[in-house]
Amino acid sequence: MIVSRARLDDLDAIMILEAAGFDHAGWSRDSWAAELTGSDRQVLAYRDADDRLVGVATLQLLDDFADLLRVVVAPERRGQGIARKLLIASILMAQASGAGRVLLEVEQDNAPALAVYTRLGFSPVDRRRDYYGPGLHAIVMELPIEALSSSSPSLKEVAS
Repeated sequence: MIVSRARLDDLDAIMILEAAGFDHAGWSRDSWAAELTGSDRQVLAYRDADDRLVGVATLQLLDDFADLLRVVVAPERRGQGIARKLLIASILMAQASGAGRVLLEVEQDNAPALAVYTRLGFSPVDRRRDYYGPGLHAIVMELPIEALSSSSPSLKEVAS
């Protein structure tokens, strides 16, 4: 099982993940199609041994930073390190594109995601009130990647 680039023909599987992954603030089919075809977007896929898509992440590569827009893992596969591998692959891709940092928003009550992001070195830099709807606030997190080494054990994990 490895991380690879998602394809347009993964859209149906991505929509199944999306529907199972979020109670609110879900992305539309058109939004995901735009991610898969956007020239400044990279959508990464994690497939199981049967080639079934079980996780996906998308990031926007901008001038000097990358914006991690979405990470979705099938509910039955959570806690198995899939999100971590998708994140590490995203960080490496951002670094290879010349980005000096990665930004993301995460719901402040999403403890599992916050734990993964924090373990990878992301730090909170801001808070957005009602970002995901009334009373659903986001924490903006940042990871400086300028000084990361691709030989770091955490970053090499993506290949295992």
